[in-house]
Amino acid sequence: MGVLWIKIAKRLDRLTDKLVDIYANFRESISPGWKTKNKSRIDELKLMMRAFNRSPLAVFGAILVFIFVFIGIFGPFIAPESYAEVYVYPKNMPPGWEGHILGTDYYGRDLLSVILCGARMSMMIGFLVVLLGVPLGILLGLVAAYYGGKVDEIIMRIVDVFYSFPVLVLAIALAATLPSRIDAILSKVPILVYILTALFGIRTEHGGYLGSTLAIILAMAIVWWPGYTRMVRAIALSEREKVYVESAKALGLSDRKIMFKHILPNISSIILVMVTIDLGSIIILEAALSFLGLGPQPPLPEIGRIISDGRTYWPSKWWLIILPGAFLFIVGLGWNLLGDALRDIFDPKTRRSIEFGVKERPLYFTDIMGLVGNILIFAGFIVIVWVYKDIPGLVLLTVPILIIYMLWKGLNSIELLDKYYVGQIVGIIVYYIITTVLSPYSPGIVTSGLISLAGIILGMIKEIIELRRGIK
Repeated sequence: MGVLWIKIAKRLDRLTDKLVDIYANFRESISPGWKTKNKSRIDELKLMMRAFNRSPLAVFGAILVFIFVFIGIFGPFIAPESYAEVYVYPKNMPPGWEGHILGTDYYGRDLLSVILCGARMSMMIGFLVVLLGVPLGILLGLVAAYYGGKVDEIIMRIVDVFYSFPVLVLAIALAATLPSRIDAILSKVPILVYILTALFGIRTEHGGYLGSTLAIILAMAIVWWPGYTRMVRAIALSEREKVYVESAKALGLSDRKIMFKHILPNISSIILVMVTIDLGSIIILEAALSFLGLGPQPPLPEIGRIISDGRTYWPSKWWLIILPGAFLFIVGLGWNLLGDALRDIFDPKTRRSIEFGVKERPLYFTDIMGLVGNILIFAGFIVIVWVYKDIPGLVLLTVPILIIYMLWKGLNSIELLDKYYVGQIVGIIVYYIITTVLSPYSPGIVTSGLISLAGIILGMIKEIIELRRGIK
């Protein structure tokens, strides 16, 4: 897989190099001479993008984030139906019912449309929490680190006070008490209601539900900033002692310029990584608060609320929980993969290990065999969901797959057993026995299990051939 990916990465390099050049030309058009002054920065950016391209998980995470942002922007426009049309259809209908791809929800709405519209709500809530909480945390962290002394002591004691309360409990308390006050403010500023309804992609007549939505945003922003204050302060303390800061002071630059034009740019990469990872956590926390009855209220489309409404019907109406839950899982996974990749790429040491971790060599037949094997393993999961619509079987299928890998790798770690392929043989036998035992509980596990087993066997054959030929 690594050799296949390095060939894909080389094609991605051409694309990212062009994007960097477009950005550089744009800056040049605004500030003539910018490209000449920042040639080393442009080259470094190209190297960072090439390192990014060589990490499959990084690219996969970026694709997931791009899809989420695309749906968040255009979801209300591409949704087949409006989220506001309640009880048009029978409630809790299964996926595929009369052309509804994901079925209907508790309020008789098209579930696909609700999720597409809910993506806008989740995205805007996440971005607004970051927009409100992160700058405050950065500002206080910089001030505390730069001035030190009593200023640092006061700011950090305030941070300790916020940390003394459990985050979830504090968020719940604030989200429960703020809506009435926010509603009173919105009633006096009608133009703000129009702006916010357009921002969240909801109908104007539902502006009365904005109080609870804004309350959850303010609540999470209030509990989120202390983490950034601590992190920025810790990094800025070390930056404050470096030579470039002393030089800036000697030149007579103001404290504001030193903090925001010298120290902040040098720690911005770490802040970006933290923000990227936190966006997934914010969206999950917002869904959790909505699950508890806080945040956006029906009929506003909100993913956590859909799951909360469907929990009464679990497991017979599994799609009410599994499908919106899978959406949240994918969103969180995408932001975390992207954040982890950015952290590695911004660190020069790990970036070099990514760049040179996979050595280019000719493409062998075993590489294709391994790719086909991985596709067959995932195909087994797709068949059990798409063909058999057996969601519990999806969970059960992971059991024999995990066991076969543990037996295969575990037994073959012993040299004598590895010589006679004991791990592969025992793993296949145990895999077949487990799928047979589980078949009465899952009608699709045997067929899907055989498809996945074929992929695992191809992986075993690939490993044997490569060991014999000494392929790395």
